[in-house]
Amino acid sequence: MNRSEILLQIRDAEAKAQQIVKDAEERQRATIAAARKEAATRMKEADEALKAEYEGRLAKERASIASERQALLNKGREEAEAIRKRAEANVPKVITHLLQSFERTLNVAANPND
Repeated sequence: MNRSEILLQIRDAEAKAQQIVKDAEERQRATIAAARKEAATRMKEADEALKAEYEGRLAKERASIASERQALLNKGREEAEAIRKRAEANVPKVITHLLQSFERTLNVAANPND
């Protein structure tokens, strides 16, 4: 082999090496782009799953709170009704007591020397 053939083989080898490097860089860019796309997709899916879980838990807690609120309101209504019934039962006693107090006051006023 003469010198010019060797130089041509070297140039061909360098050109092939450059092409190999260029192809590898393109594959690297494509791989990175695909990885970024997949990462973005996974992040989006994870965010959606987290949001769905959050909304589910929030709905469950709201239902629980509404149930507890209703139970407390019902208990308060029952207690208010019990107090009202006790108060109504005491009305005749109160009227009798007020009349007696009024009569005593009138008796004292009518008989100041006693």
